[in-house]
Amino acid sequence: MHIVGMGHAHPPTEIDNSFLESLDIGLEAGWIIDRIGITHRRTVLPLDYLRATHNRDPRQAFELLQQTPTDLALEASQMALQRAGLEPAQIGTIIANCCTPLQTVPAEAQRLGHALGLKVRAFDVFGACPAFALHLSLLGAMGDALPEYTLCVSTATFTAAIDYSQGSDGAILSDGAAAWIVSSSDARGLRVREACYDSDPTRSPAITLARFGHFHQDGRAVRSFSVRKTVRQLKDLQARHGLDWNQCHFVGHQANEVMLQSVCNHCKIPDSNHWRNVKTFGNQAGAGAPATLSMQWSHLSTGDQVAVAVVGAGLGWGTVLLEAI
Repeated sequence: MHIVGMGHAHPPTEIDNSFLESLDIGLEAGWIIDRIGITHRRTVLPLDYLRATHNRDPRQAFELLQQTPTDLALEASQMALQRAGLEPAQIGTIIANCCTPLQTVPAEAQRLGHALGLKVRAFDVFGACPAFALHLSLLGAMGDALPEYTLCVSTATFTAAIDYSQGSDGAILSDGAAAWIVSSSDARGLRVREACYDSDPTRSPAITLARFGHFHQDGRAVRSFSVRKTVRQLKDLQARHGLDWNQCHFVGHQANEVMLQSVCNHCKIPDSNHWRNVKTFGNQAGAGAPATLSMQWSHLSTGDQVAVAVVGAGLGWGTVLLEAI
């Protein structure tokens, strides 16, 4: 399989650390930088609404969205199509991942297909933050059943599900979407050398989000799990493929800049080969890693290797090894 085009989308409204500090809930800009390493996030909500209500009732937030998850997914998909030099009619299947759907029926992929005007197979494969690895792993297992082009999307508007009156989740989570077009026969872009996904449902209560409710996580447990699992995945990938981190780029789940730096320190990955966007875009859930890769699309050169390691809700995890053609 090859990824022949990628796209990303983020709302224009920013939540910076001074805004969070102004909410007077104990989130100081210096503490955010030291512990989380994020300076800006993106939101689909008006800042006046967040300032006035702290989003204590998330049902109100969904009435005020300036962009929906589908709007962001469409924007990212259009970028991916343009980069791939494809028309929407050439897409044979749509697979979507959405943590914050406005509806459970129709599926997010079907809403995106409607926006693109396509009559194709469209269904959701939900894996939250590790969706990039999950979708590619699933497509790799489909073999001859794959169409020539499959559009995969991950989109989320997490800021509509955050209680900004307490906790540090508001300093972490953000909104965004990413899209990647996978081909079974078009050998260009990024060759998928390996894609793996796994999960441990016994630990699933560590991250929860009720429909039209607030996001909750066991922050300490999730952070520890994320660092340990990412390091283990990268070392296993390095052993299987003989990777040299001075030659191979790393993209992790964009959860936390400080956490990612810890991973790089453990694996001795140089900063020049660590691609991320979390510092200025926050944690974009399943869109974070592919959006980071999309932002580097024009900088890829033939022979470049990229190791992607993602972790998150489920608790799930996965790796993808890519090589630029």
